[in-house]
Amino acid sequence: MSKEITYSWNLATIVKILLTLGRLYLGGWMLTSGTSYWLTQAGLPTIFPQPVGNTPLSSQMLVTMIEVGLFDIVKTLEIVCGLMLIFNRFVPLGLVIAMPISAVVWYNAIVLNGRYDRLFSPTYMGVMCFYLSIVLMLAYLRFYAPLLTWKAKMGGLGDVKELIKAAKTEA
Repeated sequence: MSKEITYSWNLATIVKILLTLGRLYLGGWMLTSGTSYWLTQAGLPTIFPQPVGNTPLSSQMLVTMIEVGLFDIVKTLEIVCGLMLIFNRFVPLGLVIAMPISAVVWYNAIVLNGRYDRLFSPTYMGVMCFYLSIVLMLAYLRFYAPLLTWKAKMGGLGDVKELIKAAKTEA
């Protein structure tokens, strides 16, 4: 029996590889961003400095998030989301967590900081995290489709078994 692994190099394979790389990249960015923040909170050197805005509105938003404790929650969720995406576990949930975070990052980076020149810059994570989230959510669309049930009926306590079954299932 041959142990050689072969792949069919077609468009579908290439797209799947690109989406996997995008998932890993977004997960790595989320993990790095969240970890960098918590390192500074622990008195350790940062991986990269946390920007506090280049304009008064951007600074106001970020400082307010820090003052009310929301920034701690966001940075913790970035770590959780990053781990989910990197280890390919609960990816649809990780993307749901990533979407509002990356949308706010995009809004801050583009609108509040007035960086419209970077709207499509592939090296600017202020926009790429949002675009990657959108593309990856589209790639996992089949997991979100049931959420669009027009008139859903409420479940019961027995549905907890469905969560356990879903967590054990490899899709």
